[in-house]
Amino acid sequence: MKKHYFTSFALFFICTFISAQVTNIGKPLSWSQSNLKNTTRIEMNSFDLEAITAEDKINDLDQTKPWRFGHEFTVSHGLDNSGTWDVLPNGDRIWRVNIISPGAKTLNFIFDTYKVPDGASVYLYTDDKSDLLGAYTNVMNREDEMLGTWLVEGDNVWIEYYEPKNVQGLGKLNIGKVVHGYRISTESDAMAKALNDSGNCNLDVDCGVGADFDGLKDRLKHSVAFIIMQGFVCTGQLINNTSNDKAPYFLTANHCNAGASSTWAFRFNWISPNPICASTQNSTNGPTTQTTSGATTLASNANSDVRLMRIDGAFDPSWDLEWGGWDRTDTAPSFVVGIHHPNGDIMKICRDDSGVIKDVNSGAQTWEITSAGGGWEQGVTEGGSSGSALFDENGRIIGQLFGGGAACSGTTDNGAFDYYGRFAVSWDQNNFGQWLDPTNTGLTTFNMYSQVLSTPEEELANFIVIYPNPSTGLLNITNKTNSEISFSVYSIIGKTVRKGTLSDFQNKIDLSGLSDGIYMVKLNQNKVSIFKKIIISK
Repeated sequence: MKKHYFTSFALFFICTFISAQVTNIGKPLSWSQSNLKNTTRIEMNSFDLEAITAEDKINDLDQTKPWRFGHEFTVSHGLDNSGTWDVLPNGDRIWRVNIISPGAKTLNFIFDTYKVPDGASVYLYTDDKSDLLGAYTNVMNREDEMLGTWLVEGDNVWIEYYEPKNVQGLGKLNIGKVVHGYRISTESDAMAKALNDSGNCNLDVDCGVGADFDGLKDRLKHSVAFIIMQGFVCTGQLINNTSNDKAPYFLTANHCNAGASSTWAFRFNWISPNPICASTQNSTNGPTTQTTSGATTLASNANSDVRLMRIDGAFDPSWDLEWGGWDRTDTAPSFVVGIHHPNGDIMKICRDDSGVIKDVNSGAQTWEITSAGGGWEQGVTEGGSSGSALFDENGRIIGQLFGGGAACSGTTDNGAFDYYGRFAVSWDQNNFGQWLDPTNTGLTTFNMYSQVLSTPEEELANFIVIYPNPSTGLLNITNKTNSEISFSVYSIIGKTVRKGTLSDFQNKIDLSGLSDGIYMVKLNQNKVSIFKKIIISK
């Protein structure tokens, strides 16, 4: 650990829509209902926070453990033994349970049973309805019937399950763990540097680290995710494969291993819009809703402290994600850069110009940022940065963070070392080629997704602009292709609700007669099709 601390269209639609369902789109049905039953409040037991904080001071120095942010309660609260059911006039049902853990900065939950039928949904929200997460739906179902949620801010959270009449009794839901977050919050700790936030020598990721890398950084930051794992946090990143097909492969550290990976949750693009660069000033908070849940470990190895995963929850195209390239030649780069979430903070960046060396640290084959070289020249890493990639001068991954002694000393770093498991060792010992080189090209280097040649679909997407989105129903579509494009609009169940052609540069589609909700627009030109999600909200 880092020390201190149907049809092809139907499939496309479902995969595209899934991530929208965990990014605060829509509202729980109970919010529009009256005369619902009172629900019993379930309060977690108290625990010795002072003793846990003392443990953290020791464990944060242990390079074999991820950075802990929460205390985990083992519980069993489900549809059959807790909460309250309400039956609506049309026969649909709502189940609600209210869970409180006094003093928590955040709460998140591990469902040890999660099986939601088509049409049903799960939301999480604070008692005052100021923070909302959901909906989680049937597309989050897994074979192991497990799911981990993202963080909800505060100590008083409602979980709501909606079940339509036609699937009554088919849902299975049971909360197995409640995580009381005591070190980070989803919002407030990003706004003010509270105890255990990242040190003042850190640089927000949009701070410049050199003209020779800033262009690469502006894409690579979109590959990086903040991970929560049953009370612990790490960092990781999407990694490209030679098919350049956006397969959801994800790289982090082997020691990031708290709980089953099926219960992990991931937040992308948590980036400050007003970067603070090595200062005591506070970073402005950035987007916090680009989250997804669930992953499968494909390979792990302590000898290079590596974990290669497949994220099972899909991504919304609007997130503009990147997949990092890699270099398995094991050649020392001229300089290196790290992008990470120290102490569970908003995304940061660091750079070392003094040269890395190959070494063995804690039994692992590593690249080392040396103390002899003065450590990091810009920024630093901390607990929570574990698993973040080490990028070479070409923006390619050559390792992931294992541990070290680097830390802030005021607004500068302490000059100490850090070490990263070597990607070349991981590749050779874990047969990474079966996932990252599925076409057996034998390539020893491969660039990030956006650097590889664009597909016809991406080229078409670059010539289409749809606005406003969300819309009250009147869509403007700019067609820059200089040729006719056909379109179809689909509801969330795949029903065609509009179709036609776009032959002008500026076009309008009137969807004002449709109900509020999420729709997909399919645009087609010369057998090339793209899909764009739109939201109608009057």
